[in-house]
Amino acid sequence: MSTQRPISWLPIMGILVLVVGVLGWLLLVFAGNPAGVIHLPGAQGSKVDYFTDKGGRLPLEAPELRPSSDWRRWSGEGYLLSKRGDVLWVRVTLRNQGDRVIRGVLDNDDFFADQADAWIVGKDGPVHIVSGEAVPAAEKVLPGREVAWPVTVPARSECVVYLRVANFFGAYARPVWWPEATDFHVARMRGSLAEGLYMGGLLALLGYNTLLWLRMRATDIGWYALYLGSMAAFMLLARAQLPGLGWALGSPWLETALTLVVVLSGFFLTQFARVFLELKTGFPRTDRWMRGWSVVLLGIVVLPLATPWGRWLSLAVQTITVTHVGLLVVALVAWRTGVRQARYFLLSFGCLFAGSLPMVAVWFWNDLFRDAAMRGLMIGSALEMLLLSLAVADRFAQAQKKLVEETEQRRMIEEAYADELEIEVRERTRELQAANADKDRMLAVIGHDLRGPLTGLMRSADGSTGDFARDAARTGRALLLMIEDLVLWARLRAGTRVVSMHQAHALVMPAVALHHSLAERDGVELALEVPEDLRVETDLVLSQTLVRNLLANALKFARARVVLRAEDDGEGGVRLTVGNDGAVLPAAVAARLAAGEDEPMTATGGMGLRLCREICLALDTKLEARSGTGGGAEIGFTLKKPAATTERNS
Repeated sequence: MSTQRPISWLPIMGILVLVVGVLGWLLLVFAGNPAGVIHLPGAQGSKVDYFTDKGGRLPLEAPELRPSSDWRRWSGEGYLLSKRGDVLWVRVTLRNQGDRVIRGVLDNDDFFADQADAWIVGKDGPVHIVSGEAVPAAEKVLPGREVAWPVTVPARSECVVYLRVANFFGAYARPVWWPEATDFHVARMRGSLAEGLYMGGLLALLGYNTLLWLRMRATDIGWYALYLGSMAAFMLLARAQLPGLGWALGSPWLETALTLVVVLSGFFLTQFARVFLELKTGFPRTDRWMRGWSVVLLGIVVLPLATPWGRWLSLAVQTITVTHVGLLVVALVAWRTGVRQARYFLLSFGCLFAGSLPMVAVWFWNDLFRDAAMRGLMIGSALEMLLLSLAVADRFAQAQKKLVEETEQRRMIEEAYADELEIEVRERTRELQAANADKDRMLAVIGHDLRGPLTGLMRSADGSTGDFARDAARTGRALLLMIEDLVLWARLRAGTRVVSMHQAHALVMPAVALHHSLAERDGVELALEVPEDLRVETDLVLSQTLVRNLLANALKFARARVVLRAEDDGEGGVRLTVGNDGAVLPAAVAARLAAGEDEPMTATGGMGLRLCREICLALDTKLEARSGTGGGAEIGFTLKKPAATTERNS
């Protein structure tokens, strides 16, 4: 028997190289192409001036009336900033030295601004346009995550645009100019496509691991799926994708949501590491420390909900960094002590830290490249989550291999038990050969019928699964019905019959009720087509036993449907048939049943149809077998109608 081998390192390295190449080109080259943008002030004579409105007290029309001495010239280096509670005013003078009208886009090279108002000064006065992450999409001229405004600059002239940038925790502004609006839209399309593919990959990993958890119910896979979900939510928020989806979410709620998902991602990753690295059994002291750290992380989750503070997000990032470093140390120690799956942690965190280095460098040296650095972090986090998914898959392969080996061992034991039971039955049969031939035949049948239920009982007991009680109940029911068949067989031998009039519906309902739960569990539809006004004259016990055995036999071979039908045959009788959609009844079997011959003894053969034939003899009827119209088999018999009913119908 073939087993699934654990993931080897050569395919893993190939996958990593492929992912790095694809994501690097997609996020850094394809989406990061700045073709067509001019970083102001630029070389065309454009200029940028700014001032800070302390407390945001100035009216909206005030900038045009401000004296020139209040404005400060911006050199184009870094970002224009304002503190919390202040409003940043920016005056952008765009010059067109060409002979044609320029219809471009003025863009704030930062996604995060609650509201950014623009007044574009023209011949008919200033035109007011609104943008920002907290502004509904319907109110923006350029919907999406970009804070941008369309601007037209006449030939050999200039256009002045006043910007008012406000944010709860302080505004960032760095205006850039796209002289060709087409270049802006193409760049936005490239960025949306690249990050959409990136998010699609994360969601694919999330869906795969969620389905794997639903199938296996493994604790470590569940924690990892939650970690994936929280990281996907973080990337969605950190890349300002909500405005792109048409949802307005500004500060401080955006920072609060970012803080929550960052801290929760650390909590979920910690819980995943505890279970995946088997710290509870191999490193109990470390496991207790990590449980305590998880409590700390949950405590940090509550803080941004209590009070909005811009530093909560920085604290959350520092906390998640400490969490990753701590888990890296734990994974290194676990790997050195023989925990095989810890190597995935080391490699995945190495990829994450490598992707984080550009972001760290930007924070300390130059924040102009923070968008590109964020893309590097996206690549590192994608590699981390991919490697952890491979770790889960490798763990699943190991568990599957162990399960297959255990199943093979159980199968060998069960075969040994079955062989011993078969030998014992043969010995008993030889000892009883001198007894009555009829009793000898019946005991042989009983031996074969007992073999299946008892073997199933032993398998359930051997496996010690949660289905043991259900299997034991089913086995007990089969044995009880067998005993009832034996008692009925003895009654047939004594020649006792009690004939009376009964409704056909009442005759078949006990058998239907008995087998309904079994059919429902096996996914087989049990259909009943018996008119309530149809009556028969028969021995109730014998007829009910006959229906019960035929129904049990039909359910055994059915695929999806069994039909129990009763109908007037037009000749003073009622025909009852049991049909299924299983295999077509072989012609040889139908011929033997019609001739009243016994079926040969097989592992699946038993007392059921043999007893049915003897009951039919006692009821003065016979079994009629044929293939169904749509496949499968139908076995039926005919009972007499009461005399009064026959006369009324005639």
